[in-house]
Amino acid sequence: MGVDPDQAGPSRRSRQPIKHEEQDDETDVVFLGQCPIGDYERDNMPDEKPARKRRRPVKHEEGEESLDKKPASKRAKVVDLGDEDGGQDKKPAQRKAKVFDEEKRLKRFRAKAPLSYNEIRERALSQRMFVLDRVRSPPDETSLSPHPIEHLAIAGTTGNVYTVVIDKLPSCTCPHARKGNQCKHIVYVLARVLRARQDLQYQLAFLSAELCDIFDNAPPLPAATSKDTTKDGNRKPLEDCPICCEDFDEAEKEEETVVWCKAACGNNIHKACFNQWAATKRGGPVTCPFCRTPWATSEEDLSTLAKVGKVNNEGYVNVAGQLGLSGQRDYSSYNQYWVRRHLGGWD
Repeated sequence: MGVDPDQAGPSRRSRQPIKHEEQDDETDVVFLGQCPIGDYERDNMPDEKPARKRRRPVKHEEGEESLDKKPASKRAKVVDLGDEDGGQDKKPAQRKAKVFDEEKRLKRFRAKAPLSYNEIRERALSQRMFVLDRVRSPPDETSLSPHPIEHLAIAGTTGNVYTVVIDKLPSCTCPHARKGNQCKHIVYVLARVLRARQDLQYQLAFLSAELCDIFDNAPPLPAATSKDTTKDGNRKPLEDCPICCEDFDEAEKEEETVVWCKAACGNNIHKACFNQWAATKRGGPVTCPFCRTPWATSEEDLSTLAKVGKVNNEGYVNVAGQLGLSGQRDYSSYNQYWVRRHLGGWD
């Protein structure tokens, strides 16, 4: 049985929306995403952080500094020092390394005197030695030696004659120094002859400035002092002996143990020192240690005296017989263990 479409109810597609009556009270509906939430969820929601507000720039009057101004950087600004006419950029100049022409000491500096030096110094100043010849060369600014250098002939306690050179590295021809040790002859020259400063006497090597200081403050050479004196042969006051570099004591002034140059300068010398000086000439003319004038005397046979000095089996000129020396080395101040080992027949 057919149904009349006009009488039939509304179809699903043509169904009209249902109209609700308007409510007087308006209700706020909060959606979370696509879903609505109730009052309980809305009341317990966390507070949202407020958006960060942008600070407005504060205008300051002229002469006032802004508190928001950052401190200036401590780094130095690079300033362009180029040509004003727009020249090409130049490469920065490289720093030149400083070249120090510093002199180096040939051996280690000694801040204080070692115990070994004290023993050597005691022997050097207690035993009598003789300066037979002295030659000092002036400094040469054009060479590697801008300082004086002195060569000395020293007669030791055994009568052997050694050569001592005072240079940047002092040297001596004695057996002890040839083994690399600091010998008493070098110490004797520095302390007694040149009278160097105390802190320089125990050094093993010197700088050029130290050598200049030593020679500038050293007593003048005997030959230099004789040039400034009259050569009348009159006896001069007693000062230092030029051979042993020691003072004349009161007993020697009264006794006949001092001779002087009667031919020219009149300087005084110990008689024993002069005898050793004459013995080293070995047949040559004997002169005054001061003025180098031929020695004038009738008391000694100088020709015989000068022939006494002979070369011994060690290769040194020895004048011990002339001076009444035994020729034996005095080991009383040496270390006894060393003496027994080297002289007692130990292996």
